[in-house]
Amino acid sequence: MRSFARFSICLFGALILPGIFGLARAAGPHYVFAHYMVSDPTYGASVQGFEHDIQDAQAAGIDGFALDLGAYNDPAQSYYNKNVAYMYSAAEAMGTNFKLFFSVEFTNTASIVQLISTYAARPNSFLEGTNVVVSTYDGGGVDWQNGVFAPLSQSGISVCFVPFFWPTPPTELPTYAQGVGLLNTYTNLLNGLFLFGAAGLPAQLAQCNSNYNAVVHQAGKIFMASASPSYWGCVQTNLGRRYFEDDGGEGTISQWQSIIANQPDWVEITTWNDFLESTYLSPVVNPEQYEPQFTTPHRYSHAGYFELTKRYIAWYKTGIPPATNQDALFYFYRTHSTNLVASAANDTPVGWLLGDVADVIYNTVFLTAPAQLQVVSGTHSVTYSLGAGLQQVRTPFAPGNQTFTLTRNGTPVLTVQGTPILSSITNYDYFTTSGFGYFDPGLPPPSNLVARP
Repeated sequence: MRSFARFSICLFGALILPGIFGLARAAGPHYVFAHYMVSDPTYGASVQGFEHDIQDAQAAGIDGFALDLGAYNDPAQSYYNKNVAYMYSAAEAMGTNFKLFFSVEFTNTASIVQLISTYAARPNSFLEGTNVVVSTYDGGGVDWQNGVFAPLSQSGISVCFVPFFWPTPPTELPTYAQGVGLLNTYTNLLNGLFLFGAAGLPAQLAQCNSNYNAVVHQAGKIFMASASPSYWGCVQTNLGRRYFEDDGGEGTISQWQSIIANQPDWVEITTWNDFLESTYLSPVVNPEQYEPQFTTPHRYSHAGYFELTKRYIAWYKTGIPPATNQDALFYFYRTHSTNLVASAANDTPVGWLLGDVADVIYNTVFLTAPAQLQVVSGTHSVTYSLGAGLQQVRTPFAPGNQTFTLTRNGTPVLTVQGTPILSSITNYDYFTTSGFGYFDPGLPPPSNLVARP
């Protein structure tokens, strides 16, 4: 796993014949992918576990996974080969046209060639035209043209290359000018750019997407934007275990509103299952059930981010805002105050807080008609009168149980129970918790209520 924050700029290039690069692409369908950490399968290393992942992703309108590999054909890390094979078997067994492509994180060109050659003709490999899509994280030190593309071309395999190269100077939040610089530097390899945004505030990530969208579309090339649910560098002790405030549903919505306004060609969600950096969108309730190495600090469910993102994926792909035909309530928050001190003497404090980091609960609500939202946080209670449509509120939190109730015309219609907030901690835990509930006024009980987790 990388200890440095993930932020990729990915470059598209089509190789039809040796030496022919930089072909432009006609506008096509909007696709949404998710960045998948092959080393840490969400539901365990098996065909059935990967089928579960694919079912979850497709339920949100996600078209495929970018499979992040730190090695291939490495005896010390043989799980990469095994898990890729399981993933492809799962996708093929399901028969739902779920798309797969590689995001390569190793530099051995012979292994890269073998990886691509092994899976290029498999039915679920994502093609751009007749070209196999390939991605990489920080592949600037690899001789792609001579070490990878040329031998693949000799085998009759053409590639749509989607690499990450750091801009100059290296930065996680690149500017418009740095996007221009990348296009100029790698013009012989490019069909477009991918912006892997994770370590940043929602407004910064949206601005970077907007910058690159303008650069790439002005050049007549593909742009693949990114969207990230949240970010905490849990293991980045050298960077103060930095935490970026994601503003709950507000941050998710602002990123997707920018994506919808700018109309990038594709989107890659960063990430599906990175349980080290809190960017996971997978709705798995308890990652530790399948990944016992992730026991401290606790990883909470991101089902709320997942369910909220579904609305905006549909909007991006269809161009039509989803109708509000049922009441929906979402919650997002950390489970302890920033003022608490962990009792574990060897636990490194979170020393770098970015954004408006406050001890608050973020509620996002979609209402079919005006209603009241009661937020009970510990011994504190606040009630908001809200109009129809999208509403967002912030409420200071207190230790204890957390309960959210929608009431209309004096009658409670939906109650969602959140994760308790702690009054003392053994370890620092800046992984956010989330959840949601629905009330459909057109259905009889109990089928009119849905809540998770």
